[in-house]
Amino acid sequence: MYVTAEAEAADVDEMGYSMSRLELESDICDGEKNIPEVSSSQRSTRPLNVLDHEIAQITKLRSGPHELLSHVEPGRREQQVSTVKMLARREGNYSGRGRFSSADCCHVLSRYLPVNGPWLVDQMNSRAYVSQFSADGSLFVAGFQGSNIRVYNVDKGWKVQKNIVAKSLRWTITDTSLSADQRHLVYASMSPIVHIVNVGSAETESLANVTV
Repeated sequence: MYVTAEAEAADVDEMGYSMSRLELESDICDGEKNIPEVSSSQRSTRPLNVLDHEIAQITKLRSGPHELLSHVEPGRREQQVSTVKMLARREGNYSGRGRFSSADCCHVLSRYLPVNGPWLVDQMNSRAYVSQFSADGSLFVAGFQGSNIRVYNVDKGWKVQKNIVAKSLRWTITDTSLSADQRHLVYASMSPIVHIVNVGSAETESLANVTV
């Protein structure tokens, strides 16, 4: 499909807020093939700059500590507040909440890196396509392209609690969902059939799928 340079420029202006910088630069470069050479000083960079500033501001708000937890003196804030200071100010209820916000937690956790793992939990002959934790985090469900769905018990060292052989499979497992009581699992593939499996039974292998 071919578009004029004018239409393409309009699309860039209108969609600049929703497109990534890479996509914008790619579109602009493609458009340059059809229009005369223009100096870099004449090109408008406003959509890119505005997008950069918005992303930076959102990231700062969601990962920075509360203003009262990073307060040093009037009009001045610490950029990197130590965890000890943040804990002390939380105990003193500086923020008025009595607890850390999600942004405070993000700031604390960003200062540390995991030192253990990762380690191998299981290995299959096909690719994993979907996965999810149960609401309480005690179970983990993984759907594989080779017609297998495995339910792992996280509290018991990631032991396989249920190995389900999918029926009426087309291409791969596309979606899974555990019931609220964690006794049943619903799964689907690229077919108009949904299956329900009892994952609360004692047997590990599950072949008796109930089709709905």
